[in-house]
Amino acid sequence: MSAQAAWATWSARTATAWHGLAEECARVFGPPARAVRARGPRSVSLALVCAGLVALFGLLQHTGPGWRLVEHAAAVYQALPIWLIVLRLPLSMFAPAPDLPAWGAVAQVLVVFAVAEIQLGRWRTSLVAVCANALTTLSARLMWVIGQTLGVGTPQIDAYELDTGPSTVVVALSVYVLLRARAWRLLALITLAMVLETLLAPNLAGREHLVALGLGAVAYLLGDRVPIAVRNRRRHPIL
Repeated sequence: MSAQAAWATWSARTATAWHGLAEECARVFGPPARAVRARGPRSVSLALVCAGLVALFGLLQHTGPGWRLVEHAAAVYQALPIWLIVLRLPLSMFAPAPDLPAWGAVAQVLVVFAVAEIQLGRWRTSLVAVCANALTTLSARLMWVIGQTLGVGTPQIDAYELDTGPSTVVVALSVYVLLRARAWRLLALITLAMVLETLLAPNLAGREHLVALGLGAVAYLLGDRVPIAVRNRRRHPIL
């Protein structure tokens, strides 16, 4: 194949990939954009409330009394007793993440929660968010316990690393939405980013993000595929 033909082939494939990526973005972001234009901010009220909580916690952490409030109400460390971690779980997703500036967390929550709220519904988005936050945090606890007993898993220092922030919830909701929208290219990009994060900066957050990838897929199966299979079975029972 000549250089000119090879270039033409590569250009055509690149154009096809970009066109497919644009179509996926339209399927994912189009419905939320139309909902906001039609009904205004109330169509994404859950996203606004959650982003506001992240912003509030981000501001509180810069004051002495505010940081003590955040520390005692939402800060999670794996060295804490498990019952205390469970009590702090509901607010831990809104507390400041150690490796992400507050404005970045606010932007993540505002965009991803808004998309999920329209694509999945308000109650399903809330349920997936709460479950993903709880299960990723408890999985980190399990990895730490395994590390202490078998010498594998997370190192001892991870027990005293602040394990808060909305990033795992954002990953799980993104996977659910992308699977429902059949946005395979966007899903591949997110998966690749999470894997690279774990390889380049192996830490507790990276491992939790991989768990969140799996939880998002499980949520899609339980929330979408299983109900469809059950309905189909009822309509067409096997004799």
